[in-house]
Amino acid sequence: MMVKFTTYKLLFILVLSLAGCGNMFTKNKTRFHWLATESAPRNYPMRIIDGTFYYHNEKGGLYVPTAASIGHHWGTGESTHVVGEDFKALPDRLDIRFFSFTENKLYQGSFDLPYNKILTLFKEGVTKDKERPIFNTIMVGVAPGGGVSVWVTGRETREVFFGQAEQYEMEIKNPLGGEIKDRAAYARSYLEDLPSDVLAGIDKNGVSFGLWQQYRMSYKWIPVFKTEQKISDDTKYSFFNGENYRLDYPFNEQVMTSTRPLPLLIGFGCHIEGTEKKYFFVTRFDYEEFKAGFDKLDGVNELVNIEIEPKLPKNLTKVRLYNSKGSIELKKTSTD
Repeated sequence: MMVKFTTYKLLFILVLSLAGCGNMFTKNKTRFHWLATESAPRNYPMRIIDGTFYYHNEKGGLYVPTAASIGHHWGTGESTHVVGEDFKALPDRLDIRFFSFTENKLYQGSFDLPYNKILTLFKEGVTKDKERPIFNTIMVGVAPGGGVSVWVTGRETREVFFGQAEQYEMEIKNPLGGEIKDRAAYARSYLEDLPSDVLAGIDKNGVSFGLWQQYRMSYKWIPVFKTEQKISDDTKYSFFNGENYRLDYPFNEQVMTSTRPLPLLIGFGCHIEGTEKKYFFVTRFDYEEFKAGFDKLDGVNELVNIEIEPKLPKNLTKVRLYNSKGSIELKKTSTD
């Protein structure tokens, strides 16, 4: 009988109490307090076999945590181990090997990482808040088909790399080192934990290869809040590509003119007429409907307005896309 192991998550809280460590980096400003974590898409369980973030210009590095199975949410870390020196160089390379349960396939890759970009983000994160720097973790995400993402994360998440791992073959053991006699049965045992409709869809339609690379595609868009009431000064965004951060509202010229991946959700505070109370709204989007609307309105080249009309009860909130090419009311959004 095959022994099945449930996903484990090891999370340790690192409390910094040493005097002089508030700025989170050493005098040369290239060594930081950071940890490693891993991620995989919901409904597509994966397993990290092994992985290492190699320190800049060094032979050693920090290992990527491993678990029996991961797959909570793309861009959300699952395991964090407090190991290594307090101050570590940031990585410039990644080696990773992983197993895709939905495919019963192994992947491996060795990648050069954009060290200067990572360094800049960490430095900016310290400049914004020396006591609680924005970034304190580097996360690798693995997806079916061999997709590999790397993000810097903490109170925000920013993608810094996307690459393609290659398929390979070798014998693997279960997380406790035991022999796997039937790898197909081993892979299937983890899929049986998926919701029945999700598993039926995978069995019928297969895996959505390339989806995670599509999530990275940038469009021209801004949100428009259709209300005469005051919107909170900052708005929260989570993106299909795993990023999340806040933007000050009203938006500056850089935000108005830049391109970004499509948002998974937009969160904002809104005062309600006739009361002193402010409600927080979170509008979530359906990727297929959203992308189809942007493609129809030529969102790659033309600015698309995402109009949100907040209402109470919140599920009555209306959302549409519009620009000079047309207007599309979205039917598959949800607001709570």
